[in-house]
Amino acid sequence: MVGALLCYVLAPLAQLIRRITGPSIDEEDDAAERCSESLRVETDARPVAWVPLGKDQTALLQEWLHGGPGGESVEERGANVDAEIPPREAEEAAMTWQQAGDQQPAAAGWGDIEEPSVSAWHLSAPAWTPSSQGAKEGTPPPVWLPAAAQEAPSGWQHPPHQQHHQNASAIDWQFMSPHGTPQPVGGTMWHVPGALGMNEAPPNMLWQFQNEGNITTNSGQLTRTWENTTQRQGEDAGEGSPFEFTVMSYNILSQDLLETNCDLYSHCQPEFLKWEFRFQNIMQEFDTWDPDIMCLQEVQENHYHQQFQPALQLRGYECIYKRRTGIKTDGCAVCFKRDRFSLVSQHPVEYFRPIVETLNRDNVALLALLRPAPPQTPDSGQDHPTLPDILVANTHLIFNPRRGDIKLTQLAVLLAEIQQLLQAAGGDAKPCPVILCGDLNSVPESPLYKLIRNGELYYYGMPTWKVSCQEDSSHQVCPRKLYGPLWPSLLRITDSCQYVGVCEKKTPGLLRYGREFLLQLRYSAPALQRPEHLELIAGVTDSIPEPPGDGSERYVSVPEPEDELFCKRSPTTIRHNLHLTSVYSHYQPDTGRPEVTTCSSGYGLTVDYIFYSAQPLPDKSGKGRRRYQDGALKLLGRLPLLSEHDVWMANGLPNALCSSDHLSLLARFGLQPCG
Repeated sequence: MVGALLCYVLAPLAQLIRRITGPSIDEEDDAAERCSESLRVETDARPVAWVPLGKDQTALLQEWLHGGPGGESVEERGANVDAEIPPREAEEAAMTWQQAGDQQPAAAGWGDIEEPSVSAWHLSAPAWTPSSQGAKEGTPPPVWLPAAAQEAPSGWQHPPHQQHHQNASAIDWQFMSPHGTPQPVGGTMWHVPGALGMNEAPPNMLWQFQNEGNITTNSGQLTRTWENTTQRQGEDAGEGSPFEFTVMSYNILSQDLLETNCDLYSHCQPEFLKWEFRFQNIMQEFDTWDPDIMCLQEVQENHYHQQFQPALQLRGYECIYKRRTGIKTDGCAVCFKRDRFSLVSQHPVEYFRPIVETLNRDNVALLALLRPAPPQTPDSGQDHPTLPDILVANTHLIFNPRRGDIKLTQLAVLLAEIQQLLQAAGGDAKPCPVILCGDLNSVPESPLYKLIRNGELYYYGMPTWKVSCQEDSSHQVCPRKLYGPLWPSLLRITDSCQYVGVCEKKTPGLLRYGREFLLQLRYSAPALQRPEHLELIAGVTDSIPEPPGDGSERYVSVPEPEDELFCKRSPTTIRHNLHLTSVYSHYQPDTGRPEVTTCSSGYGLTVDYIFYSAQPLPDKSGKGRRRYQDGALKLLGRLPLLSEHDVWMANGLPNALCSSDHLSLLARFGLQPCG
């Protein structure tokens, strides 16, 4: 902008002033000498890359420095313009122009350049080069000859700010050659992988940082090497080979949610956020890891029916889907290979219950009871060991960090549904291992996490934001707190996260009544009759209860006593008995850094999990973290997660390789035969 202003506005004005005032030759020589000395000092302090100028640019500089004839156009003077300028002054003029172009981005940043044509002067390749003839003494001045013809810049590329790599998200435009080679700026080369055919680069290469300027070096990529749990494999010696299978849990980021919350992804290159590019990348990740079971969250309904389901069916998967209630367009999907598993039953779960205050959100879950297929062997008459069924649960809990009461109630409903399905599948006589996957929107060692892993949580008086620990809201003066019970008894779920029909069975000849039922009988005719042998005490037993007169004494909404089971409630504690443990330890073993599964809005967290059934070990202390050992379901390996530092070295999530704001979780299990 400054260069254009000097050339097209100030140059004619300076020419007019010089004609009027008529400065002496001595004054001009003194000014030129001071300018030359100033340029030498700046050049010695900081080397400046020199770029020769074109014809039009040189002509404008000639008029600016010497006040050439104003009536003669640049086209009329033609190539003679270059020869009319003394070599020293032409060189100084070029250096002055180059410094003006170099200093502007350093002072204002790339985002402040409003005129692309201005920045193109110092970004473009040299258009003229001095001839090597006449370099020795006594020879004529060097003649400017046109360099090799270069193609005009075409296409675009994204240059980073000269800042730390975490702040490289602010992206501006820069000219790029049509061959996909970006022009060097200040000695920094920025390689941008192609997207949707752009720059003719592979679509799954990451942005690469080189060690020029202030950009942090990154020679690695999102490398995730499979990790085998060798000690667990050694335990299987002598027990026969288990039925091995892999399970993936992946929040693939609904495109509607991405576009609704686009401010969370301002650090991403726009081409990487297009659905066509993201779909191909997600399918490529499925093909790379080839899991036997996939639990997907945030699957957009139209994308599921039009793209995911047909593509996965061609790959040998069978898919089931549950969309979120209300106006939401995404949901949960469970996909499994037809040659490895068969579907016994499926059970969608809706967390929206209008009669319950803490169940007023549109989140869902999807349960699938899968039966492992016997291995295909040439000897068809061989008896294969009986394998237990597997219950796979996939869910996505509410995100709101300040509504831990809703999170706990949704989790209680999910655990109750799981135990009800297990009871229908055979109960204790035919136990089924459970694999719980999903985005729980809670960090490791948070109260919600401890409830799943330890099987018990004391919640009375706990701030609701602390349930998930997604953010620290301790600064709030009067935060919302938890007081029991968290849900009403009409939900028919106990504090053991079981439906009342599952937790206790009827005892013949014994009736037990709930509190709601008894309260509705307090104004009935038998309750208003005075017992014959009741001792008369003034102010205590001398009065008769009076009905309110609104007819409520004749209304009983609770089922009959003989059909109602007694439901124990606790105002302080909830628990369950599924015995679940996590596949991941949540810390990197070599560096000790916390693992993350999502990293999009400036910070990284672990909110995605794979839990599986295990056998609890005796806890001699009677408190603290519960310990487990593998039972029928053994963990054989897992795909390690990354630290926040590793993810930000790849410019956060999503990026060129991972097209979601979450990382995929993958585990390999071995299932032992029954008995």
